[in-house]
Amino acid sequence: MNRFKRFLQVGLCTVLMGSVFYFGNGKAAAEDIYIKIKKGDTLYSISKKYNISVEDLKEFNQLTSNKIIAGQELMIPDFEQTKALYVVVAGSFSKKANADKRVTFLKKKGIEAVVVKKVINGKSLYRVQAGAFSSKSKAEKMKKKLKNYGIKDAFLFTEMPLHINGITVGSSYKQLAQKFGQPTKTEDDKNTRSLYYKNDGAGVRVTFNAANDSIEQLQVYPEFLKTASVPTEKSQILKLYGNPNEVKIVTCYESAKCEQIIYKFNNDKLIVQIDRDGKTVQYLDLRNTK
Repeated sequence: MNRFKRFLQVGLCTVLMGSVFYFGNGKAAAEDIYIKIKKGDTLYSISKKYNISVEDLKEFNQLTSNKIIAGQELMIPDFEQTKALYVVVAGSFSKKANADKRVTFLKKKGIEAVVVKKVINGKSLYRVQAGAFSSKSKAEKMKKKLKNYGIKDAFLFTEMPLHINGITVGSSYKQLAQKFGQPTKTEDDKNTRSLYYKNDGAGVRVTFNAANDSIEQLQVYPEFLKTASVPTEKSQILKLYGNPNEVKIVTCYESAKCEQIIYKFNNDKLIVQIDRDGKTVQYLDLRNTK
């Protein structure tokens, strides 16, 4: 069977399994849920049963009204991959050497930790991350443990897994098509599919994991999309994703200088390239780096 035909049938997506300590990929594949409408069902009753909003049900099933009929099939998308995680920070430092010392100290105590760089107002800050959890209670326990070891500046904050328009590494092709809309045409090249929506350029290029047919890399070009839900300006990117982990200047077309805003979370990386005008988003590139 052709690989891309299978994408429409399998519908694999990423889920966060329970209260997991995330430093690795932290991803597992699961099938989307499909249900058949029974007599008496309403979108409201279904939304309550599956803990999903009526608006999301309508969007993912391309419904233009709240009317549903018995026998109709609905997809219940799994939004676990875009739920916020509770990140435990064991101190923030202006010098990386001091952050490295804190990591060494924690590892001697049997606590895995990594240094995460953040760029805030053009200055680098080095945070020591001692885990990211889907359960707040688990994160609180880690924070308490850190304080017992004398780290009084330990704190928690929430952070979303990296995504573009709600699609993460590990999402299914069906979820992608639901969020970005059906393209006017597609082109396949091995494990990569280009989706065209308007004008001559591809609005989306997606590469699939050969092992489980889930999304491995997603490139999005806002100027070639019909949807307005993808950020088109630098200010929108910073508002949506917050302070980046890295900012660098790269050479783009015609030897011009463009800016790349880079976000990292677990083993995922999001690169947003800004045009030479300093404000327009050229593309967003989300991939797994493991």
